[in-house]
Amino acid sequence: MIEKQKRDRYEMHKYWGKKPSSNLKVLIEKFSAEGDSVLDPFSGYGVFSCEAFLLNRNVISNDLNPIANFINRQLLNRDIDLKKLKKEWDIIKEELIPFVNNWYQLDLEAEKVQLINILRDNNDIPIKARFKVGGNKKTQEITLTKKQVEDYLKFENEQVISDWYPSVELIENSRISAKKGMTVAGLFTKRTLACHARLLSLIESKSTGNEKELFRLAFTANLANCSKLVPPIKTRGDMSQGAWMTGFYIGETYLENNVLQYFENRFTKVVKGKKDYLNFFEKELFEKKNQSYYITQFDAKALNIASDSIDYVFTDPPYGDAVPYFEQSIIWNSWLKFSPNYNEEIVISDAKSRGKNTSVFEIEVKKAFSEIRRVLKLGGYFSLTYHSLSGLEWKAITNACIENGFEMVDFNWLVQKTFTPRQINRSKSIKGDVLVTLQKSPCIESIIMDENQIEEFFKREIEDWLMKESLDTNEIFLRIMKIIFSRKIVVGNTDLLEILIKNFGFNDNNKWILNDKLELC
Repeated sequence: MIEKQKRDRYEMHKYWGKKPSSNLKVLIEKFSAEGDSVLDPFSGYGVFSCEAFLLNRNVISNDLNPIANFINRQLLNRDIDLKKLKKEWDIIKEELIPFVNNWYQLDLEAEKVQLINILRDNNDIPIKARFKVGGNKKTQEITLTKKQVEDYLKFENEQVISDWYPSVELIENSRISAKKGMTVAGLFTKRTLACHARLLSLIESKSTGNEKELFRLAFTANLANCSKLVPPIKTRGDMSQGAWMTGFYIGETYLENNVLQYFENRFTKVVKGKKDYLNFFEKELFEKKNQSYYITQFDAKALNIASDSIDYVFTDPPYGDAVPYFEQSIIWNSWLKFSPNYNEEIVISDAKSRGKNTSVFEIEVKKAFSEIRRVLKLGGYFSLTYHSLSGLEWKAITNACIENGFEMVDFNWLVQKTFTPRQINRSKSIKGDVLVTLQKSPCIESIIMDENQIEEFFKREIEDWLMKESLDTNEIFLRIMKIIFSRKIVVGNTDLLEILIKNFGFNDNNKWILNDKLELC
């Protein structure tokens, strides 16, 4: 499962954690049959749900996050008139162009040009700008003069934003650089805030029906692109576009992008995505099926789904503290006036106000997996993929599986093509996702080991392996996870990475070895 997700229907929005559709298709065909009922209780963007629907399964796509729910609906909806969509865009664009042009106009010698990108420092002072002249596709870059900077700021300061925009505060969380008092509006310059607010106002007034929802999808997909969260890739040049990764960190410099230019790109991607999806239904074979889909927003710990009704469950549960989804989704939810249920989100968060620590995460994951057991038919399969750097999070996941009576039937290590900055910078960390498929058994059995027992057990196993060969972190995690699942071991508060660091060496080839002390023994 290492292919990059490239299908147009999955490129309409930048919601995190999309899994490769081709590999999900293999799972769906292996563990379910046409006409079966399948469920993803943490559906995110909805890639699994969409693939299952197109493979003639009856789908329940669930996510508590309103923006994920919204994306799911736009992804799966077939009732779209693309001609009406284009016509409405022409109307919106006609009114938007003069508004945006007024904000991004720059006097350059004898002519006025429209700026595409502006490099600004963290005090919002513009430094450089990029623009196109006439029909020339190639952009030109200039360093702004003192007079141009003064005029740029003077215009900005004199404007009043008359359209609505969200003023909601971010939840303070140092882990994602959300500082006390920061607001969603503060993530934007006055220029990008005004242009986004006018764009949304025009969408709301000029479009209707499902087509309006697609505009709103493209709108949210564009927000981060035109916020202060886009850093330049300095090694490639001051104006080289970076990308919003995670969190709300605003660097020493950022790129202020032209809202109209970038929205048009996002709108094009949405149209391509819908065409990709709708084209599938032109196949005669598909039309003869009676498959259905339901998009729900239940708390995964309390699914309003009948017991023993689901044939197959796939899920990619929240990755502990890797992405506080609801907190970061505020940039999308707030603009669409969605109100997330933060209390019921399963997550580990550094936000002190939320009380979402590792212990709570373990309890809530167990409840969610208990619900999966309840709704899954006896003998039904449950696939989950997970990634974490924390042994305690792994413990929460493996214990929840074992304590809810799931038996392992398949286990793979999915190495990604690309890694997060945190993974790259930590040579001892694991790289990739585990994909484990389990089966609901009629009884619940387990072996319980406390912290001391499991630490000694892990040490003995790892020592035996390292006496024969050095191993990287991925391989050790893979072997340990296989043992835990196959022997149904419920582990205590033990962090595997800490055991490795405390008891073993790490060589220049990024592999674990017996340290000198252990070898002498």
